[in-house]
Amino acid sequence: MGKNSKRIKPSAKEEKQGKKVLWIIGVSALILMVVLLVAGSLWSA
Repeated sequence: MGKNSKRIKPSAKEEKQGKKVLWIIGVSALILMVVLLVAGSLWSA
């Protein structure tokens, strides 16, 4: 049981899924930012 046994290159499917998750997180963060900006401007008005 060498140290390299756990360093298996991720398959293309896993890589694609990871990128999809990162993309969803990014879009969610942008939407949250817009909602907070709109809520803040409504609150101060």
